[in-house]
Amino acid sequence: MSKFDKYWRKIPNRYGVLLAAALIGYFLLMRALGLGHVYWLRALNAFILFFTVRGAILKYRNESSDNMYDEFFNFFKIGMRTAFVGITAFAVFVAIYMDVLDPAFLEEVRQVEKLSPYLTPVTAAGIVFIEGFGSAFVCTYLVIQISKRKTVDKPI
Repeated sequence: MSKFDKYWRKIPNRYGVLLAAALIGYFLLMRALGLGHVYWLRALNAFILFFTVRGAILKYRNESSDNMYDEFFNFFKIGMRTAFVGITAFAVFVAIYMDVLDPAFLEEVRQVEKLSPYLTPVTAAGIVFIEGFGSAFVCTYLVIQISKRKTVDKPI
């Protein structure tokens, strides 16, 4: 069994649950403070995603002997699986929140954002998932590129 197979579920699941908890906590905090519609505060979701994916990738790098240059796709899979677990859980939470816990929030989103009169909790969760997974693709790639160690010690 390769080291990748050993860590394929362990690290992404752990960090994915942390990602979901952080996103849910941040969402509930913004709702409690009444700041849910301040657009630039939504950008902090990207920072939460970036640093959680970074943590998962660096944990994999420290526990395995894989080289970021030779095993790029292993690192990419770890990052994307971490994001998939976290974002899926968060999207399911958003659907449940809008359908069961706070249906008035769905009406508020319909009126303020002018998305569509046919917006449902499931389509809202789908939008959250697609947006989050797109962000995860970019964040994972950036984390891998930023985390690479220098290969040349002295200028040639």
